[in-house]
Amino acid sequence: MKYIKYLLMAVILIAALSVAGCSETPGEVVPVAPIEPPTHSPAEAPTDWSLTPGPLGTMPAGKEVSATARKDPLNNEITVQFDGGRGMTFITQIQAILYSGDGRIEEKSIERPLSLGKSVTFEGTRGAPDRVKITAVYNTGEVVVISDKVYQREDAYAK
Repeated sequence: MKYIKYLLMAVILIAALSVAGCSETPGEVVPVAPIEPPTHSPAEAPTDWSLTPGPLGTMPAGKEVSATARKDPLNNEITVQFDGGRGMTFITQIQAILYSGDGRIEEKSIERPLSLGKSVTFEGTRGAPDRVKITAVYNTGEVVVISDKVYQREDAYAK
């Protein structure tokens, strides 16, 4: 009787594997092309140094996001912070480009996973204006400028 139970379980197991397709021998092997991520140039590489802010883009309806930049008056650090928005699930990254008063151009990104308050920090220029351009990169490849401002350290002792 024990042998019949084991024989019955083996037959059921073989039948299940056959139905699942595990017993087929491979016929023609079709090569699978690798999936390449979409190619998009998030923000064009900054090449022209300028302290003049450019135009802002228009975000898609219902996909608005916000990011702010602040320049610390004591140590001249510029912090770019992601503030969220209804479209934050559609954003792959936030890019910030610093055009410093001494001619430097620096670029940093806030990558996924995005969360409120996530930030990057730049070293600003003492006693000179700095420009920060912030762009949002959508998962469709669309790049929108959401902020482009000049930040000047206010010198309390200047007369």
